[in-house]
Amino acid sequence: MQTPKPADDLDLTFYCKDPDSVPGEDCATFYRTNRDTWIVQGDRREESQVVAQLVALKPFETSVEVPESLIDLLVRRYAKERYGTDLG
Repeated sequence: MQTPKPADDLDLTFYCKDPDSVPGEDCATFYRTNRDTWIVQGDRREESQVVAQLVALKPFETSVEVPESLIDLLVRRYAKERYGTDLG
């Protein structure tokens, strides 16, 4: 398993925001990092019934729920950027 680097060397670049979000209210967003990882900004889901369903959750990990419309946007943008395929 790879040991995470300290957070102070982590730089985020905005990638995309939920197209169905309300400006200033909703915030489901993907960020690309300088470490070839992604940060997902969204609603925290810490209810015991949700946490109980997560596999091997480390003490410093959490789950973030994001809308399907944001995942769709991420996939379309990623396919176009990475593979030159416009999914529409």
